[in-house]
Amino acid sequence: MNHDWKHPKKKPHLYVPQPPAEGCPINSLPPEILSWIFVLGQQMDLDPEPSPYAVDADPGSDSGHDRDDSAHPRDDPTTHTTLNNRGVDKALSSEPIPVVDDDHENSEWEDEDSERDGDSDNDDLSIESVLVDDSLQVTVSHVCKHWREVALGTPALWSDIDLETGSHAAPSYRRASAYLSRSKEYPLSISIDVNECDIDDESVYSEQSDHQSPMTNVQLREIVDLLLPHTKRWRKFKLTAEDYFYFHVVLSRLCDAPPASLLESLELHHFEEELEPELHSFPYPSYKTPYILFDNCAPKLQHVSLYGVHIDWHNTTFLKNLHSLELAYHSHDVRPSFDDFFTILRSSPGLRTLDLCMSGPLGPPHEWPVFLPPPPQSDHYHDPHVPAAFAAKSHTLDEYMILPRLHELKLSYQSPEDLAAFFNRVSVPSLHTLEINFEDYEYTEFIQSYLIAPPKWQGGSSRESRFVNLKEFRLIQLPCTPKVIAELYATLVNLETIDLDFNSLDEPFWEVFVPMRVYGITTPANQLLPALHTMRVKGSHGNIIRQIVDARIQVELPLKKLFIDFGSEVDKDDDRWLRENVEGVEYFEGSDEDDLTDYDESASSIIEVEMDGFPL
Repeated sequence: MNHDWKHPKKKPHLYVPQPPAEGCPINSLPPEILSWIFVLGQQMDLDPEPSPYAVDADPGSDSGHDRDDSAHPRDDPTTHTTLNNRGVDKALSSEPIPVVDDDHENSEWEDEDSERDGDSDNDDLSIESVLVDDSLQVTVSHVCKHWREVALGTPALWSDIDLETGSHAAPSYRRASAYLSRSKEYPLSISIDVNECDIDDESVYSEQSDHQSPMTNVQLREIVDLLLPHTKRWRKFKLTAEDYFYFHVVLSRLCDAPPASLLESLELHHFEEELEPELHSFPYPSYKTPYILFDNCAPKLQHVSLYGVHIDWHNTTFLKNLHSLELAYHSHDVRPSFDDFFTILRSSPGLRTLDLCMSGPLGPPHEWPVFLPPPPQSDHYHDPHVPAAFAAKSHTLDEYMILPRLHELKLSYQSPEDLAAFFNRVSVPSLHTLEINFEDYEYTEFIQSYLIAPPKWQGGSSRESRFVNLKEFRLIQLPCTPKVIAELYATLVNLETIDLDFNSLDEPFWEVFVPMRVYGITTPANQLLPALHTMRVKGSHGNIIRQIVDARIQVELPLKKLFIDFGSEVDKDDDRWLRENVEGVEYFEGSDEDDLTDYDESASSIIEVEMDGFPL
């Protein structure tokens, strides 16, 4: 099927005019303004994803936004200063720098590194001499001498450092060296991608399995040696690798690293496709020892994402005041204990996002303690939403834990017993978004007992659904009966957006909107999701989508926005009919996470860029 008709037309290449003979008018701008334009352009060029720990609207705030200044690094003098102090190097003159032809013979300036930067075309640190780099910061540094000096004098332009092992290790290492030099003292965002090198079959390296590369190990150690002296200005750190040995290499070094005083985001992602989906024992016994990182000091840490990587949960003290926590693919024996897990949650009263995928507290739920751990004693952890009677001593589960600001909850590959035990101990009164991806079990009883009509706690006001205020529901997989689907939908009276993945969901999840298609459901169609106005679908068919849209129209609850992934089989007639019956219809790439969020934003919405005290 030809889908070219529904893809947006490609934008033509922009014509870049030559500057006038009398000189480029942009060079009359103060260097601070030109530097600011460069950083703005770089942000747009990178097209960064929304921060997973960004502060969203706070219902309790008069302005509708959370104004906790401590959560905004842009206002923190220890991480950012004004543009005049860091955006442009202090040594850069505020006067416009004239454009000078390097060879004095023609208008094309030969690329030559700034003396102040300490580079030259023959220097090993010269990024342009060792690596083809079409990033904006390198491109603008080649336009003319004036632009180059401004670019090299703008540390923010050189603060994103991507490193990799394998065939591109050497050039990426030299590029990183140049970026570290040019970024001066600016906070760094570091990403390391470990790729195995090609090796001979006879290669041998002590303590490594046959498929591990000694060259990759050497490269990774050199990378760590390059970065460790700059730990104090790490702002984001991400490490991705397929073999756990390399995490052992890095973690063993990070446990000796100095405090990461500016670190806001820590991501350690171990992906190894050959492993079993769920393990009871850690498969690498020699690397099982947990570590405490950064001298146990990362006071600004807000976002933590650990895929298959564990740390010393019990003795690590910087897992507090988090905005986002993601724990995934941990074998049972390296998960945090019950007390450690719930202490981490209680230590982060401002937690906004919690993502648990095949991870959670250690041990089977029936062995979990009947008491929640006491709250931390430090006033730094004080949570005003915890009942006053909950003092230093342990209390029964009637005193359940409240996550007062939790905005988004993602649960994947959890057993019904694990989920029941979790919801018996946690309350999420401000939950806005719920994402569910379950398989291998039957969840009908759990849905009925814990989502539709949860147990009434001591002091609770009713047995109404704990998700009665939910605004967004993302369903990937959920084995259950058709009847309980309708019952669940009927409780979500404030739900505005639903995301259905038909690649893995059964038919009743959409048939429930068309009552004559499903037997045994008595809930009136006009009582199913009465506030729903937006739907996103993946892997569907045009005929199915039309039936859903038409059914909502018939009960006078029409959809206003419809998002369809390109993997859905929608032809021209379907598209025409949908556009006639839905106010807004858009298509998106199913794997593009950016298209799954912020869909209320128009294409012309303002891009907000954070830059040293200059929010746009």
